Amino acid sequence: MRKLLGTFFGIGLIPGPAGTYASAVTAALVGLAFYLGAPWWSVAAVAAAVTALGILIGRNAEQDFGAKDPRPFVLDEAAGMLIAGLAVRAPWTGLGGGWGWATLAIAFVWFRIADVLKPPPARQLERLPHGWGIVLDDVAAGLMALGLTLASQAVFDAL
Repeated sequence: MRKLLGTFFGIGLIPGPAGTYASAVTAALVGLAFYLGAPWWSVAAVAAAVTALGILIGRNAEQDFGAKDPRPFVLDEAAGMLIAGLAVRAPWTGLGGGWGWATLAIAFVWFRIADVLKPPPARQLERLPHGWGIVLDDVAAGLMALGLTLASQAVFDAL
């Protein structure tokens, strides 16, 4: 069960950029949830739950897959993209309601950039032991992507 969840139901086992695949599937699920009327806090709650689950099962990822922060373990990307996707319905700003899929696409791009480049503090968080390091660097990337997406919306709205 740990491997099934850690690979985000097998997505991490697909050859190629598994983190990008997991992020894209998560973005689509976030978009679908918002399209169906899910409130922002429900996506935030799922992000928190996926983060906690990722940390919990990430403790064993090294032994399950034989590497530190193994490539097939992509539940961390799901957690980060869930956080970035909150930009679609950001109630703490006046920005997050009218953009929908475009906002989600921008959040996806910013998340992938932040996840790959790992600017501080993501790189430092990655060094934490066990599941903490596997997941928290992606949480940081998700928070960066959320902020960058909201900033991008503000710039586009001002034009």
